[in-house]
Amino acid sequence: MPSTPPPEFSLSAWVDESAVIGPVGGSGTYTMAAVVADPGQCDDLRREVSALMIKPGVRLHWVAESVKRRDLIAEAVGRLDIAAILTVGTPMDRSRQERARRCCLERLLHELDQFGVSEVRLESRALAQDKRDLRLVDSARRKRLITPGLQVGFAKPSAEPMLWLPDAVAGAMSALVLGEDRWLTAMTDVVTIHQVVVR
Repeated sequence: MPSTPPPEFSLSAWVDESAVIGPVGGSGTYTMAAVVADPGQCDDLRREVSALMIKPGVRLHWVAESVKRRDLIAEAVGRLDIAAILTVGTPMDRSRQERARRCCLERLLHELDQFGVSEVRLESRALAQDKRDLRLVDSARRKRLITPGLQVGFAKPSAEPMLWLPDAVAGAMSALVLGEDRWLTAMTDVVTIHQVVVR
């Protein structure tokens, strides 16, 4: 009897962003963070990250966490079996955040495709903004920056704890931009950073 071939290995990614907005005409920073994991391990990862909640039903959200809680979350992220890929765009004028997002997202999708990711879930924003992101995905395919097989969709953090992870990684990067490096340092073993020039 012929043996059944092993299932094809795949990777999935969840993406969130963070921005540091400087003065008008100044140099802000836009960060997009992707956390990459084996889909077969994601239920375990969801349980681990959910165990960090203060109380059931209250999601992890970096900007709302205390310094002590950020220490705990950053240390936990650094121990997980994940990869975190960041694209950090500068300079960013406060009036051109969507331009910075496009530059960072295009580069991030390319890096994820090269990494072997087959499915990407972006944190859903407003409908018009999600449609704008999908137009960028189509443009990246036309420019052959990503392969046709890379599937891109959306999820909401209220329903998907995997999105809490890139939220924390992107938040740690923004903290570094503002002068606090300890949280990103705690994640060093899993983080790769790509600089992007926003034009």
